[in-house]
Amino acid sequence: MPAPPLRRLLLTGFEPFGDVAVNPSWECVRPLDGEVWGGRVLVRAVRLPVSYARAPARLREEIATFRPDAVVSFGVARTRTAVSLERFAANRCEALADNDGASVPGPIDPAGPPRHESTLPLDRIRKSLEKAGVPVESSDDAGGYLCNRIFWEARSTFAGPAGFVHVPPFDAIGEDVLRRGVRAAAEAVAFEEVPLAVAQLAPKPGDVAANLAAIRRACETARAGGARLVLFPELATCGLAITSPAKVAIKVAGPELAEVRRWVDGTGVAVAVGFAESAGRAFFNSAALIFPGRDPLIYRKRRLYGHDFQWASEGQGGGPWETPLGRIGIAICHDVVYSDIAGESRGCDLVLMPTNWIGDSGPGDYLAAFAAPVLAADRSGEEDGIGFLARGGLYADGELREAAGEGVTVAKWRRPAI
Repeated sequence: MPAPPLRRLLLTGFEPFGDVAVNPSWECVRPLDGEVWGGRVLVRAVRLPVSYARAPARLREEIATFRPDAVVSFGVARTRTAVSLERFAANRCEALADNDGASVPGPIDPAGPPRHESTLPLDRIRKSLEKAGVPVESSDDAGGYLCNRIFWEARSTFAGPAGFVHVPPFDAIGEDVLRRGVRAAAEAVAFEEVPLAVAQLAPKPGDVAANLAAIRRACETARAGGARLVLFPELATCGLAITSPAKVAIKVAGPELAEVRRWVDGTGVAVAVGFAESAGRAFFNSAALIFPGRDPLIYRKRRLYGHDFQWASEGQGGGPWETPLGRIGIAICHDVVYSDIAGESRGCDLVLMPTNWIGDSGPGDYLAAFAAPVLAADRSGEEDGIGFLARGGLYADGELREAAGEGVTVAKWRRPAI
């Protein structure tokens, strides 16, 4: 599967003007030009002229040629001592001369509204700056000079997320702090932290009703933890050692998944769960991914292993799918060993891995081949003489970034947001 196009983030800063010999807005965004964040977001930084005529034209040109998914403009406010998140672009210009010696006092667009509101995720940016230890404040007045003019231009000509951030001079909060703050603000536009739950349970072998009840309880715990999706292990509804598949296998359209769907629709929390599937005369080791108001998305294990051969047919996979959380794929346990399946992750934002991992080492060595982060849910307990170690969590580049323990653990996934 070809890799999806990179998301594109356009950042702008201004050239020096007046007594501002070094403009921190440009100096802070300039080093970010050309960076690729998380393999998903390409950054372009552009220096705008301090010119009522040339700056809007340059911005429009960059939007037309770079085709960004979001635009964040930065400018300096010489009297401020914190990074200011501007909420509104006013329909006005003051009588201040630009670097061309021109001034254009009055409304920017006589037929336009009094103001445009920022469409950037300001709350997320604020939290990111606070986490980075950078002073931050909100502002309802972007002034009437070129900063406000570019803010207006971006909001009136660009359909995606766009807005403006004022930065103080370097000597107000320190150059290192300000550079860290600009990067944090830009990354907060490009990514959001999404809480995902890993539920590592010990299924009761063959007892579908009891396991569904345990799944429901785990879902409630995940919801209380703020999770937007909860992932369960492979064959969570029935256990590993299946000798009579007809007794434990369930149909996609059957009452068992319908019960899960009702919970999902009622809470807004998505669920991904491994189950033994009955499909006509065949049985599959499957996983269902269920989002609110949507039909289940079904993946059938492609590379059988161990106990699977006693009852399951080889599946044809499924997905990846466009979902409310991005492009998501699934790979069940032994699937992840194979390079062709790992290669398909290039088209995903996230891969879900329900597993009953067997062996002393975890799956990290195999997951290094995945281009997308992998959320894995392993099982706990013991069955058929095999002890399971609950080694799931959030993996990236084969490394376990956030480990999950027994029961329900909430991990934070850095999701592309543009």
